[in-house]
Amino acid sequence: ELERQGSLKAEFIAIMAHELRTPLTSIVGYVELFKEGRFGEAPAAMQRPLAALQRNANRLKRLVEEMLEVGRIDAGRITLRAAPLVLSEVVTEVVNELSPMALTKQLEVTTHIAVAGRLTGDRDKLHRIVVNLLSNAIRYTPAGGAIKVMLDEAPPQQFAGNWLRLRVHDTGVGIPEEHRSRIFEPFTDVAPSKHHTSTGPDSAGLGLYISRGLIEAHGGIISVDSHVGKFTEFTVLLPLPAE
Repeated sequence: ELERQGSLKAEFIAIMAHELRTPLTSIVGYVELFKEGRFGEAPAAMQRPLAALQRNANRLKRLVEEMLEVGRIDAGRITLRAAPLVLSEVVTEVVNELSPMALTKQLEVTTHIAVAGRLTGDRDKLHRIVVNLLSNAIRYTPAGGAIKVMLDEAPPQQFAGNWLRLRVHDTGVGIPEEHRSRIFEPFTDVAPSKHHTSTGPDSAGLGLYISRGLIEAHGGIISVDSHVGKFTEFTVLLPLPAE
């Protein structure tokens, strides 16, 4: 019965997300056209409301895309467009994209890249993983804190095999030990616990669930270490190609 209920929930989410995506795409498109002045220059008094419309329409679109991604993960239908890539380039790209968000909170974001990180994978999905982890760190790190994004090869004495290791470390609120097993579950309500998931205005608590699904699709592993009130560090291991 639990499996049947879970299947029905997943099917409902997928149907609703598909139904919402088409009108939202139209709304986002028209708002952008209005912002660009394609229908005539908007009065100055309309610029702020239009910006709010655009921001919230894009927020809804992102939520719908997350729900669709969850449906694909649940159904085992993740498709990877695998190609050779350099992960350090993806990391640098994401850090540059999210730097304005960090600056608004006076957060120091530093990168420590020891290797180029050449591997075969889906660039867009790996970009999504790094965005999810770094945006979580920014969201849950108090003003004036620090975030480190580190890329190296995992020490073989600590991790059996050949792995590329990506770590995102922050001086945020931390995750209570009793909640760490739940943070990769979808739709996790963590507001009372104040730990790292993708709850908040931009998501429905799906970011870490999606990240884990995309990492596992690449043959990788994600784990978390944390101390309440001191730090949280997410570690992603991705298999290096055989030489």
